[in-house]
Amino acid sequence: MIWVAIGSGAIVASAGQPPRGTNLALPRYHLLVSAALGGAAYAVTRSARAAVAPLVSGFLIDADHLLDYALIRTAVGERKILLALHGWEWLPAWLLADRWLGMRGALALGYATHLLIDQLSNEKRTPLAYFISYRAAHGFRDDQLGAVEANKRHLWRKASPLGLLRWL
Repeated sequence: MIWVAIGSGAIVASAGQPPRGTNLALPRYHLLVSAALGGAAYAVTRSARAAVAPLVSGFLIDADHLLDYALIRTAVGERKILLALHGWEWLPAWLLADRWLGMRGALALGYATHLLIDQLSNEKRTPLAYFISYRAAHGFRDDQLGAVEANKRHLWRKASPLGLLRWL
């Protein structure tokens, strides 16, 4: 059973019991929500392509975290976080791609839902944190996103490659 709970400023999706004390939108939640959106897109359009679209735009965009995972292991990226695909500025591009590919809103909806979940559930300094232009203006400093306390910020980036599995 897939459920989505909205409350306390967070959206959480789960295939079972809700995680306790979670305040981070983990990839598994994006996958579940994207799958639900894909099911809804299929129900409306009867198009397999439209059903897959939210998985591409709502789940696979988290691949940019892998770039940040690698970047933190360099002297240049130690205190930086790019999240190159996480920015409201990309929404018009998703809308254009959606129209061009005839996805009937499924691509743009998947992307917008992903960012909305992140915007509402991840701790950040400002609502502008999910604008690439804001992060760029602040030098992509990692203290602009994540927990206020540095020792609790972006812990997934400090995990071993095998340790990353627990963050999925």
